[in-house]
Amino acid sequence: MRLVNTYLSKEEMKKQEIDLISKLFNKHYSEEIEISNYKYDDRTYYETDFDLMEIEFEQKTIYKEINKLIELHEKAIQLISQDVEIIIANDDTDAEIQVFENNNNDVSGFGLFITKRKIPEIKPYYTSTICNAYLNFEHVSFGVMFELD
Repeated sequence: MRLVNTYLSKEEMKKQEIDLISKLFNKHYSEEIEISNYKYDDRTYYETDFDLMEIEFEQKTIYKEINKLIELHEKAIQLISQDVEIIIANDDTDAEIQVFENNNNDVSGFGLFITKRKIPEIKPYYTSTICNAYLNFEHVSFGVMFELD
């Protein structure tokens, strides 16, 4: 699976910030990382993707892995000179970005969303003085099969 970590920012991220985040990923993950940047004319945000290639998660450790991702992004947020919002999903985040561009509080269907803001009417999975993380396995499974109740 490709794990896409999309950083949305009002201004283009600096090369040195991208390099620092890349080093964070390399410190915590052995998988290959692909980095790409996008700015579409019809969109407000710059998109910087940090894609972990061929990563696999297991049901018994998925929460540990999610917490590891949150910790990494929490560190990254502190290294960036502007506010960013981060969407994490398997394979692609374009559908989520389009929803976000239309309404930046409509994140309930995202797999993992990390922001400094509090999203109204949604309880965060994780909260700290640095960020809030919203987790939802309903639409994004991160490649893990869950038992249905």
